[in-house]
Amino acid sequence: MTGGPLAGLTVVEMTGHRAGPFCGALLADLGAEVVKIERPGVGDPARSQGIGPEGKSGYFMANNRNKRSVTLDLKTEAGVEAARDLLGTADVFVENFGYGVTEKLGIGYEAVRQDNPDIVYASIKGYGETGPLREKPGLDLILQAEGGIMSVTGPEGGEPVKVGQAIGDLTTGMFAAIGILARLVERGRLDGDSPTHDDGDERAEGDRDGVDTEDDRDGVDASDAGGATGFTGKFDVGLYDSIVTLLNEYLVEHSMDGSVPAPQGTSHQTLVPYGRFETADGALVTGVPSDDRWGAFVDLLGREELREYPTNRDRREHAGTVDRIVEEALTEESTAYWLEALTEAGFPCGPINDVADVVDYEQTRARELVVPHEDPDWGECLLPGHPINFPDHEFAIHRPAPELGEHTEAVFAEVADDQTTLEEWTEGGAFGE
Repeated sequence: MTGGPLAGLTVVEMTGHRAGPFCGALLADLGAEVVKIERPGVGDPARSQGIGPEGKSGYFMANNRNKRSVTLDLKTEAGVEAARDLLGTADVFVENFGYGVTEKLGIGYEAVRQDNPDIVYASIKGYGETGPLREKPGLDLILQAEGGIMSVTGPEGGEPVKVGQAIGDLTTGMFAAIGILARLVERGRLDGDSPTHDDGDERAEGDRDGVDTEDDRDGVDASDAGGATGFTGKFDVGLYDSIVTLLNEYLVEHSMDGSVPAPQGTSHQTLVPYGRFETADGALVTGVPSDDRWGAFVDLLGREELREYPTNRDRREHAGTVDRIVEEALTEESTAYWLEALTEAGFPCGPINDVADVVDYEQTRARELVVPHEDPDWGECLLPGHPINFPDHEFAIHRPAPELGEHTEAVFAEVADDQTTLEEWTEGGAFGE
């Protein structure tokens, strides 16, 4: 963004793979200053997964553009102290460590809150921070299966399959971003001209001559740490939570009649017709969203026998017959013919595009959903744009995905009280070798 609605917001993230980085990328795209803390010599595992230059795959680039990267070794006292000082002046912290890891490292919520009572602390986990599975590790595939979304995905009558993209990771990243914005509004920081802290230096001060013990850091009483307002900035979201939420009306209907839906291909759980239909030279997807449009749909297809099913209830009871007649009609003309005819008649429809088609699609270009990018380590490539269109802000990738630790010196030179502190952190192994 040029400026962007989150300009002035400072975010520190300590995340890897996709859910946490995607959350940070959304905030960075909207103008927030996002600093990514990575482990020295290793970094985000996504750096080495997939196509791309060494240490910076396309997978990593998509979810880490517009960020700065620093390295910290949190197994050293100097590293913990540097992290705490950095977090002491931040608005938001995003982490997706395993359950209880941040507390062991000395950067758990109560420890960070001691320095920065106003911080918004977003914790992303496989199963969240409560419940019997909270300590269990999770991957998107596992959570798609366990959370039920696989059970309704796949060809009708076939075996369950995962959604083609990591829907649990991406959805959790979005939910985390929503949670952050909700906490910021609650905190009242977005109501002013700038959401940044103007008292960060005072909050970052205190008993920081040395590194506190783990007991001292994590034994803070929540009511005391919140200051006069009692603000609690911590929240957590799990991939399991996100995927179960995506089941939506399936959960309600199950409670009503005990139904347990199975994979249904491209068909809809309530609407008929709705799905993929063959044409004379390919296929398309279409559907009829309401009964009052059914007559016009029958007129367009020219199949009078469809008038026997005027309501969606009728069509659901005879779904096989209705779908067969609709497809017979559509196979009489080309995909292009039907897309134009259906669109002109006001019926939802579309081609079945692959990735290459989407990149070249006129709507993609018009909305700048895929943008050209010049990466210093790869050269010309494309990156995803931002899905929210703000008419008063122009989207821009103002910073390529960073090399590991690229901004360590610059960031901590700003954080350190003086050059001596920076040198002590360096000598103490805070930034790795």
